[in-house]
Amino acid sequence: MGLRFGILGPVRLWRDGVDVPLGTTKQRLMLTRLLLEPNRAISHDRLFSALWEDSPPRSALANVRSYANLLRKDLDGRLRAHPPGYQLTVEPGELDVADFNELVRQGRGAMGGDRYEEALGYLTAALALWRGAAADDLPRTVGVAAQLDALEEQRYLAIEECARARLALGRHSEIIGGLRETLALQPTRERLWGHLMLALYRTGDVAGALTVYAEARRALHRELGIEPGPELAELHHLMLNRDPRLSGPALGWRGRRPRCHRRPVRLRFTGRR
Repeated sequence: MGLRFGILGPVRLWRDGVDVPLGTTKQRLMLTRLLLEPNRAISHDRLFSALWEDSPPRSALANVRSYANLLRKDLDGRLRAHPPGYQLTVEPGELDVADFNELVRQGRGAMGGDRYEEALGYLTAALALWRGAAADDLPRTVGVAAQLDALEEQRYLAIEECARARLALGRHSEIIGGLRETLALQPTRERLWGHLMLALYRTGDVAGALTVYAEARRALHRELGIEPGPELAELHHLMLNRDPRLSGPALGWRGRRPRCHRRPVRLRFTGRR
């Protein structure tokens, strides 16, 4: 089975399926920084930025070398000095992030071809790789925060696509609870609000769908000081008018991404009338 690396949750290293202890927080931060760009040389300065919240100590270079030596014992020769830094070799199938990205890529390809059942399989498998927030056992230092946040964003985009696939398959009721849980953590994601509204509407709970719009409006105003975007507002309008386009199980709504600039974009429905 060999080595397996995981940063989609607490940082982990497994050898032949057995969890390998990784030592101190600094050692795990260094491993995480290397895993965020596997098979590429990471300079000492970039490692310093990942390891220390403030300015690195005078002993930073010596410390990094010490952490590298300790990590090497568990990495089967994968960690090598690559002046002016270090490089970690990771093979295909060994890193959960790479597997996640590939499954999402295949899922989106299937979605683009209206192969919703296939897409759902890929996206569900991708999301199953997550064991918690990315590297959630480590501090968000400057050197890793942006990349870990980007991973989290990809996770939520996959959740949105997964919900859209289920809507397109007519599996409305099974996503309602999960969407509510996710929106409690991510209240600015308008696509998820729209998916929840549509799921409730299609299960016959029109009043609940309209109430969710009011909840979304309050959340967006509270968190960002803005009104719902034109896509979500138009979805609300269509529901008020019981528009027949909302009823077909093959239709899937795509709202705007969170925090993007407003544009007068019309609702886009997938599938055929």
